[in-house]
Amino acid sequence: MIRNLLWILGIVAALAVGYYFADIVAYVLIAWVLSMLGAPLMVFFRRRIRFRNWRLGEAGAAALTLISFYLILAGVLFLFVPTIVGQARHLASVNYEELGQKLQGPFADLDSWLHEWALLEPGQSLGNRSQEILSEYFKPTMVGDFLGGLISTAGSLVVALGSITFILFFFLKNDSLFMDIVLSIVPDKQERQVRHAVKRSSIMLTRYFDGLVIQTASFTTLVAVTLWILGVPNALLIGVMAGLLNIIPYVGPLLGIVVGCFFTISHYIESDFALMVAPLIKVVLTIQAVQILDNNFIGPYIMSNSVKAHPLEIFIVTLIAAKLGGVVGMIIGIPVYTVLRVIAREFFSEFKLVRRLTGSLED
Repeated sequence: MIRNLLWILGIVAALAVGYYFADIVAYVLIAWVLSMLGAPLMVFFRRRIRFRNWRLGEAGAAALTLISFYLILAGVLFLFVPTIVGQARHLASVNYEELGQKLQGPFADLDSWLHEWALLEPGQSLGNRSQEILSEYFKPTMVGDFLGGLISTAGSLVVALGSITFILFFFLKNDSLFMDIVLSIVPDKQERQVRHAVKRSSIMLTRYFDGLVIQTASFTTLVAVTLWILGVPNALLIGVMAGLLNIIPYVGPLLGIVVGCFFTISHYIESDFALMVAPLIKVVLTIQAVQILDNNFIGPYIMSNSVKAHPLEIFIVTLIAAKLGGVVGMIIGIPVYTVLRVIAREFFSEFKLVRRLTGSLED
């Protein structure tokens, strides 16, 4: 009993220290996850890059893996950022006063219903209200303001990227370095259990993130190809955004629909209202259909092979994570919970609740 109490106090103290140094801990953990994702690239470079009796060393393979990560990031940015900025410039140049007058006709019947339910003030129309909202958020200085805000945070972003890159290089070069760091702060008699917990966590997280990449890629491909076949503009951009937002449990697909509709509206915003109705319906139905497919086939496969937790359990964990950390908490909640389950199974298996929650984990 006393031993368990000391362990709980130790974990609480470790969490308190981790919270105080949250940014540093985040850099280390992000680098650790990326090192697991980069392990296949390390093996590939070590085996394939050679000249006669010379083979690429660990440092060279780690450097090439880092370059590969940055090339992928740069490719994504160069592929989609110009399109997004172009859409933003287009929205900022629209005459919203003229647009509001154009929308008054299509929204006339809807205006009457909203006035009956007191959802619009007397004399106000949905068209004019849409005009006010759009002109407020998409003003001519919008792009400049966004770039200015980005520059103001560039310092923090550079520090974060530099720190993660530096740590990641050594994690890739020495795949046991993270284990050595963890073992250096635990008692000698607990090393075996800690080693097993870290190894098991690494395996499960690797499976989880590998599956997440497959899930995101399949979601993106299905949405983008379907919208392209249906003739919806910005199909690839909508597919990528929907796939990335799908990472956020439960609310991600809804955000994907909102973003998809946004890019569709931005394309047709100066056209007749009737022209954008059909593309909007196609976007909504396509993302919804792919979500149903994802929820019933792809998603359950990933959970059953990585997290090994009941869907209700995952739902509750997601709600708690959202309460504690918002959208970021929802994204990292499941992998964090996965690690905590492994630790609980290794050190607190005598508790009935722990045995019930971790019973599906394999040894």
